[in-house]
Amino acid sequence: MVAWCKYPFIRLLIPFALGIWTAFSFINIPISEKLLPLLLIILSSLLVFLIIISSLIKNYRNRWMFSVVLFAYLLMMGIFFVMVKDFKLQINDISEIKNASYYVARLVECPITKEKSVKVMMELVAVKTDSNSIFNIDSKIIAYFEKGEMSLNLKYGDCILILKNPEEVEKPPNPEQFNYKEYLYKKGVTHQVYLKSEDWIDLGYNDANPIYRFSYFIRDYLLETMQRLGIRGDEYAVAAAILLGYDDSLPYDLRHRYVAAGAMHILCVSGLHVGVVFMVFSYMLLFLNDRNKTQRVVKQIILLLLIWFYAMLAGLAPSILRATIMLSFVIVGNIINRKGILLNSLAASAFILLCINPANLFDIGFLLSYAAVIGIVVLQTPITRMFYFKYKIFNKIWEITAVTIAAQIATIPFTIYYFHQFPIYFWLSNLFMTPMSSVVIVGGMIMLLISFIPFLNNIVAYFVSKMIYVMNIAVSWIESLPYSIVKGIYIDENQFFILLLILLAILFFAEFKSGKILIFIMSMVCVFLIVNINNLYHQNKQKEVIIYSVNNMTAIDFINGCSHILMTDTAFINDESVFSYNIENFLVSRGVFNNGESKLLEDDFDYNFVKKRKNVVTFDGKLIGLSDGSDFYKEDLDYRIPLDYMLIYGRKRHKLSSLLKAYDFDNLIIDGSVPYYLVSRIIEESNDLGIKYYNIREDGCLILK
Repeated sequence: MVAWCKYPFIRLLIPFALGIWTAFSFINIPISEKLLPLLLIILSSLLVFLIIISSLIKNYRNRWMFSVVLFAYLLMMGIFFVMVKDFKLQINDISEIKNASYYVARLVECPITKEKSVKVMMELVAVKTDSNSIFNIDSKIIAYFEKGEMSLNLKYGDCILILKNPEEVEKPPNPEQFNYKEYLYKKGVTHQVYLKSEDWIDLGYNDANPIYRFSYFIRDYLLETMQRLGIRGDEYAVAAAILLGYDDSLPYDLRHRYVAAGAMHILCVSGLHVGVVFMVFSYMLLFLNDRNKTQRVVKQIILLLLIWFYAMLAGLAPSILRATIMLSFVIVGNIINRKGILLNSLAASAFILLCINPANLFDIGFLLSYAAVIGIVVLQTPITRMFYFKYKIFNKIWEITAVTIAAQIATIPFTIYYFHQFPIYFWLSNLFMTPMSSVVIVGGMIMLLISFIPFLNNIVAYFVSKMIYVMNIAVSWIESLPYSIVKGIYIDENQFFILLLILLAILFFAEFKSGKILIFIMSMVCVFLIVNINNLYHQNKQKEVIIYSVNNMTAIDFINGCSHILMTDTAFINDESVFSYNIENFLVSRGVFNNGESKLLEDDFDYNFVKKRKNVVTFDGKLIGLSDGSDFYKEDLDYRIPLDYMLIYGRKRHKLSSLLKAYDFDNLIIDGSVPYYLVSRIIEESNDLGIKYYNIREDGCLILK
C-alpha cells in the first residue's frame, strides 16, 4: 500500500493540476464580475466545510470524507486560478480601443534580434484616445520593430510611445500547425504589432525592475567577456546557452544537430546546470563541517544564495527558476534538518510555480523538466541495478547511461506528442555529452571568475572553447549516423493520456513493486494498442484534398489512405522551413509523412489514385481545375469541361469570364498565392457571376473530403 502521508504535496498537486487542466480544456464560460464572487463563495464554503469535517471526524475510517472535500477544494482552486487569469486578460483587452492616439509601453524582456526585425515582449501601461482621454491599462503585447539604429539600441525597461493600434494574434491557418495564438495567450498575450521607425517614439527613460535589470546587466557583461576572451562562432553560441541560458545566438542548424542527437537539454539551462553549480560550490565549502549545526546551516544558506545568484546570471529564465526552486526546497530541508523526500520537494516546487502561473502546466519546458527529474529519481537506481560490471570504470559509465535512459523514458510521451520525433542515439550522445558539458560548465565558471587575470583567463577560455568544439563535432557525428532520429511519430490526445497513465504506473511500480500496478500497466498497453489499431483503420480509409494556406505560395495535397502527393511550386520546395512550419505536423497526424512525393504544379503525372493532365486533376471521382491566369479563351468552345472545383493561384490577373468559356464550375477556390489586390477583383467578379468562392488567405486551409 502507498504511504501517501510521506507525499503531502503530491496529494495537493494532483487535484490542483487537474483543476487547471479542466479549466483550460473544457470550461468556456465568459468571465464576469458576477462569476468571480460566486467562485470565491464556493471556495470559501468548501474551505469552511473542510475545517468542520476535520474537527468532527474522530474515526480513522471516515477520514476519506476529508480527502474528498480537500480534493474538491483544490480542484476548484485550480479552476479559480485560471479564471482569474482569464478575467485579468478580459478587463485589459485592447480589442475595443479603436480610436487610440498612442500607447505608453514598457519593455518587460530583453529584445531579441532577428534576421529582419527586433522582437520584444512589451507591457502597455496607458492609452490616450482621440477624445484626449487618458486611462491606465495593463496588457502585454509582442512587438516587432523594424531593424534600425534605434530599435537595436532598445533595452529592458525602456519606455516608448506606440503610434499604432496592436492587432489580435490570428489563429493558425492550417490544421495541426503550431498555435502561436494559444501559446501567447497562456503567457498573457493576445495582441501583436509591427512597428516601423515612424510608428514609435523613444521616451528616453527606463522603468525596469532593479532585480531583472541587474540580472540582464551582469549577463550582458559576461557575454561580452566571453567574446573578449576569444570565444567565437558556434563555440560562443553553445557557451552562452550552457553557461548563461542565452540561446538567441544559436544557429538553426546547430540547434537541429543537438535535437537530432538527443542532447538539446544540454543547451537549456536547467536542473543539470544548477546541479553542477551546486556540486561545485559544495566542494568549495567543504571546510564547513556538516556535523556542526551552525556550520551546516551557514553552508546551506551560502549555497542557497549562490544558486539564486547563478539564476540571476542566467537571466531568471523559467527553466532556471524551476530548477532553482526545486533545489531550494532540498536546501531548506537540510537547513531545518528535514531531509524529506525528493519527490515531495518536486511536487512542492511545481505547486508554487502553478500558483504563480497556471499556464505552466502546458509549458513543454515545465513538463519535460519535471518528467526528467522524476524519471531520474525513481528509475535510475532500478536501471543501474540491472547490470553490474567487474571494473569500476564500466559501472560509472553504466550509471551515467542509466541516468539518461531514466530521463528519456519519463519524457517519451511528451517528446512524441509535442515534437513527433524520437532520437535513437540519445544514450550514446548523453554518455559523452553529459560529462563533457559538466566540464564545460565548471571550466566556464572558472573562466568567468578569473576573467580579470591576464594570460590565465585566456588559457582557460581556450580550453573551454576546444571542449565545446569537440562537443559540436561529437553531436554532428551522432546526427550523421543512420536513423539518428525517427520523425513522423504521431499520437492523439487519447493515446497521449494513456501513455501518461502507463508512465505513472511504471514509476509507481518501480517505487512500490505492486502486482496490481503491473496488471494495470498491461491493461493500459492493450488499450493503447486498440486505440492505435482503430486510428490506423481510419487512416487507411481517408481520402482528402487539402489546399494549404501558405503566404505567396501554393501547396495542394492529395491523401489516399496512407499515401499522398503534394503538388506545389518551386518557391515552396526550395524553402524547407515553410514545409516544416505549415504542413509537416498535419501530414504526421494523417499518418502519411513518410509515404509521399512532391510534384510541381506544371508537371503532369499519373498515379493509381490521382492524375493530372494539363490544368485538370482527377481525384476520387472529382475534377479540380487549376488556373494561374495564363489561359485566356477568346473564342467560344463547343464543349466546356465540367469541374467540381476551380482553383486560382499565382500572381497573374485572372478573368473568370474567360475561364467559363472552357470550364463549367460553380465552386471557386482562391489560393493564398494570389495577391490581395487581385483577390478583391476575383471576389467581385464571382459575386457578379453567382459563383461560390472560398478565400484561402482569409478563411485558412480548405479540406475537401
